[in-house]
Amino acid sequence: MEKEFEEFVKLARKTLAECPWANTQTVKSYVKELKAEANEVIAAVDKNDYNNLKEELGDLLWDTLMVMFIAEKEGWFKATEPLNALIEKMKRRKPFLFTGQKVTLKE
Repeated sequence: MEKEFEEFVKLARKTLAECPWANTQTVKSYVKELKAEANEVIAAVDKNDYNNLKEELGDLLWDTLMVMFIAEKEGWFKATEPLNALIEKMKRRKPFLFTGQKVTLKE
């Protein structure tokens, strides 16, 4: 997955640098794409359409990454910062993943 993710990131950066349409987008304009893809993911799940779900999840991931890169371009934060914030949040919310502690579900 690391190889694919690296290629995905390179493609998104290239798109933002070289695609005339992408280059004119702002976070506010692009978030419409993100919302539409999130709705398509939900629709695929609702329909049990797992082939389409695969494609829509890719689209949602693409749009999320593009919003991160556009925010970086606008100088709001580095694109790695949301990832780091997520990692820190997961460490707070799920400390057992980092301590080896066993957890069981309560019924």
